[in-house]
Amino acid sequence: MQVQTKQKSCAELVLPRYKEREDQFSEAFKDDKIFWPQYMAENTLDFSFVEPNTFKDQKDGYWRLQFSWGGPSDEIRYYKADNSNKATYDQITYVYMNWFDGAEIQVHADIWHKIFSDYYETDAIHEGPTR
Repeated sequence: MQVQTKQKSCAELVLPRYKEREDQFSEAFKDDKIFWPQYMAENTLDFSFVEPNTFKDQKDGYWRLQFSWGGPSDEIRYYKADNSNKATYDQITYVYMNWFDGAEIQVHADIWHKIFSDYYETDAIHEGPTR
């Protein structure tokens, strides 16, 4: 008789998966031997603006730093209250998704601010929480 184990939900996995990503990118950023642009190219899939209402029940636009796609997938989202694609954001979240399940948590680690600024080669403006 084969025993099936219950697969953990995204809500159970989002925090440990986030911690893995935060550690991965924070440690790489500190390593002087790593060429940061190449590291980002090799360890992310996409950095783009997702327009408001692209997905069902998604009223806010956001910048997406995508790490993986499929099942499971994960990404950092830089939310925009004004829904413009200007290089500013109001809130940062980490999203972990697996098919018909998903979980999102607000995050505050400096590495995500640095990455956003690097993409714009500027000190991007964090305008504060609005959601």
